[in-house]
Amino acid sequence: MHEYSLAFSLFEALRARLAGDPPAGKVKLVHVRQGELLSLSHEALKEAWRIITEGTELSGSELSIELVPVRVRCPRCGFEGNARYIGEGDRHFRIPVLSCPECGARVEVVEGRDLAIVALTVEEEGGRGG
Repeated sequence: MHEYSLAFSLFEALRARLAGDPPAGKVKLVHVRQGELLSLSHEALKEAWRIITEGTELSGSELSIELVPVRVRCPRCGFEGNARYIGEGDRHFRIPVLSCPECGARVEVVEGRDLAIVALTVEEEGGRGG
């Protein structure tokens, strides 16, 4: 399962980061940015996170996933902006076109293929639950 290995990578990276500077409280939410080109099931990723973190200092934390649209740059004409899409609706029915919307040349992907932790929501010790 692709989502499980990605959840484990996020978990290991976060634990390593927190080892040097642990938060003053319990981590409740792990805010993640996911590029649209990284095809993932959010439900599977969240379930993998729950399983991996069980019994650890991150137990009970949840993933909050922000989807990042594909941004491209054209080396031929200099266009930089959002990719053009084929299809309608949510991300499962839209396909980004990796050619320049201006001149049709092949483009470089600037944003939209990464998975990264960008922030944490921490409940202070002795604080109110929520």
